[in-house]
Amino acid sequence: MRLLIATETYYPNISGVAVFSHNMAKKMVERGMEVFVIAPSPKFEEYTEEVDGIKIFRVASKINKFRKGYYVSKSPFKKVARFIEDARPDVIHLQDPAWISLSVLFKASKMQIPLVATNHFSLEYIISYLPYLKFIEPIFMKIASGYLDWFYSKCDIVTCPTQTVAKNFQKGKIKDKIMVISNGVDISRFLPHYGDINLVKKRWNIPLDKPLVLYVGRQDVDKNLITYIKAVPFVLKKLDACFVLVGNGTEREKLKKAAKDLGVDKKVIFIDFVPHYAPILPKIYQAASLFVNPCPCETLSLVVLEAEASGLPIVAANAGALPEVVRHGVNGLLFKPFDVYDLAQKIIALLKNPDLMERMGQKSVELSETHLVEHTYSQFEDIYLSLSSK
Repeated sequence: MRLLIATETYYPNISGVAVFSHNMAKKMVERGMEVFVIAPSPKFEEYTEEVDGIKIFRVASKINKFRKGYYVSKSPFKKVARFIEDARPDVIHLQDPAWISLSVLFKASKMQIPLVATNHFSLEYIISYLPYLKFIEPIFMKIASGYLDWFYSKCDIVTCPTQTVAKNFQKGKIKDKIMVISNGVDISRFLPHYGDINLVKKRWNIPLDKPLVLYVGRQDVDKNLITYIKAVPFVLKKLDACFVLVGNGTEREKLKKAAKDLGVDKKVIFIDFVPHYAPILPKIYQAASLFVNPCPCETLSLVVLEAEASGLPIVAANAGALPEVVRHGVNGLLFKPFDVYDLAQKIIALLKNPDLMERMGQKSVELSETHLVEHTYSQFEDIYLSLSSK
């Protein structure tokens, strides 16, 4: 069987979509499929490569002004069509409704190739990057929702990582095509603390005698990390702790400046981007006391699933799909989005109660086991095989 995955962000970029797409491609190769990927080129020109047995066509692209280190395809229609003709896929899996996937959709429709699409994002995500749209938000939402309904109506099956995301399509044209399938987490890799974690703390000069409050992921505007930084002084008034942010992004320097301006830069440690497949990444989670995600527009949050599998209690924004994966009072606490003081109070409440953190951490592990990545792969494999046999 020949599977084609189309995406606007792909390995080695790190985002939930990029990691999901690359992991899916690798797993389907392991399961005997011939896998192709169409994704933007980081070299501004088209080329092909093979990584982990996956044949990748990189479309000529330009720099994404909104996301550091990312690229956006330009005029991909003809070249994408040519690649599909050569690859002759049995099934195509679209990861977004952007230019590459739109190009693929047009060609696939002409060739009558079955289409699966996964909706990984919310419209609030776009507005976070384009704040001027706030003035016309109702109009924008109507136009964008209409486009998504049209785009996904051309697909045979549309998957969403959470029920929260699926509900956005309940009134649209595609509600009968929706399936909820978690992006999944590898609990054989991300697991509760074991062995020596001092290596992590010594490598980045993290104090060994203080609680560690952790965030891992992109440091871009949609993640709302400024709320996290602004909460630090309130926490430090009540107890001593260390705050760590792992990753990079367009907001990184602004966040560093904010920490300095607030006088807490000695307590906030910025760790450079760590590749998702690096052996030390799971140990970073294991070295933490709790995990924070202040993003108001998550559609699932891979890093939250990884933190839960690592046995951490979670403090998260009560918004988007986070309440679906973080159960308030069970495996973590939810705070009012953008409310700095509320976030600080939730962090303090946990750090002052180690027994509660331990119980919530155990619940996190249990919840992560309902998102087994192998189950995700099996569900998608069944979809691919079912569509290709029609």
